[in-house]
Amino acid sequence: MRYETQIRVDASARTVWALLADLGGWPRWTPTVTAAEVHGAAELAVGTPVTLTQPGRRPTTYTVDTVEPGRRFRWSRSAGGVRQWADHVVRPDGADRCEVVLTFAMEGPAGALLGRLGAATIRRMVDTEAASLKAGAERAPE
Repeated sequence: MRYETQIRVDASARTVWALLADLGGWPRWTPTVTAAEVHGAAELAVGTPVTLTQPGRRPTTYTVDTVEPGRRFRWSRSAGGVRQWADHVVRPDGADRCEVVLTFAMEGPAGALLGRLGAATIRRMVDTEAASLKAGAERAPE
């Protein structure tokens, strides 16, 4: 199961990246995360564990496995035969606009089944994160 959404943001890629890369600050701009605890590193870095608490869910720890500063990061986790990952990409489109691409996937023996069962919720959460990021970035001072 894989879901991807794209959204155009009327804010600079730098502004959008600042919101995305501040992992502990996610609860301030998206209702899909009620708490975010970054373990260890002060800055976004490969190997950084991040525990997210989302409405109606137990806290889940992801590990950052890819960082392209100013452009992209991905985190993932594996448990119970399921590998989950989320990718966050910012693509500049001029000085004061950008495109954001958010992707969430569930892979592995149980991933397809769990992905089908939770598809509507996954789509809703990813779409809400994209819309919330857009709104937060467009309100932020440049």
